[in-house]
Amino acid sequence: MDTEVEQQVVGNGEEGLGEGPEGDQPMSFWEHIAELRRRLFRIVIGVVAGFTISWGFAAQIIEVLKQPLLRAWDKAEVLGEPDLMVLGIQDPLMNDVRVALMGGIFIALPVIFYQVWMFVSPGLYRHEKRFVIPFVCTSAAMFALGSAFAFRFVLPFGYQWLLEYGGTTYRVQLELGNYLKGTTRLLLTFGLVFEFPLLVAFLAKTGAITHLSLLKFWKGAVVIIFIVAGFLTPPEPVSQSLMAGPMILLFFLSVGVAYLINPGEAEVERKDDPAQDSLENEALPPQN
Repeated sequence: MDTEVEQQVVGNGEEGLGEGPEGDQPMSFWEHIAELRRRLFRIVIGVVAGFTISWGFAAQIIEVLKQPLLRAWDKAEVLGEPDLMVLGIQDPLMNDVRVALMGGIFIALPVIFYQVWMFVSPGLYRHEKRFVIPFVCTSAAMFALGSAFAFRFVLPFGYQWLLEYGGTTYRVQLELGNYLKGTTRLLLTFGLVFEFPLLVAFLAKTGAITHLSLLKFWKGAVVIIFIVAGFLTPPEPVSQSLMAGPMILLFFLSVGVAYLINPGEAEVERKDDPAQDSLENEALPPQN
């Protein structure tokens, strides 16, 4: 009997990959907190390892991050040269720390998303837990795609507009720390934004949301998107629009993803609705 019980209650985490929620032990609030702390600690270890690797290439990473500005500078035909200055004696060190940290996050993406999956996996069924590798690979790819989109299109266009606005009249002097701060923040933000369709796919697979529930609140979603874009971008309309536009497209793309995953969910809800059944019964003609 004891052996039977032990087989049914297999532990969570890595040992529970093949089990479903029907075979997991109930966890208290503090046990969930302990599990979260354990996963966050492993994420930090992964980021620190990535930071250590990126530290040796900080100068090369900074040169790469300058490319959107250099392209924008040439197209805007700004007076002078695009010299990025440092204003404090500690600035070169802090700039290297910033770009190495960003590089560490990118290197640790598989570790980060694996730990996220392992944290939520105890609540999944056996067949759902086997998607760990597709989830990790797709999440990392979507994050990298979002950052690449920002690097290739959003940043050059936004910087070009700003330079054309005042750079043809005034001599623009740029501070390297502020430039790196804004650039890295946008790269990481767009990476997170591109995770939205994957999050919707996960929630739709579990039945938490449907394409109809997303469409029902699309107006509020658009307003929230513009508010979020206003907080995450510089206080000017072009950068905000360049972030809000892709976010809105991703929202409606997510509606399609939810429909593909649960196309019959609306019909199931309609059939299970007692009010709808009573209306249909009232509409039927009386039988003799």
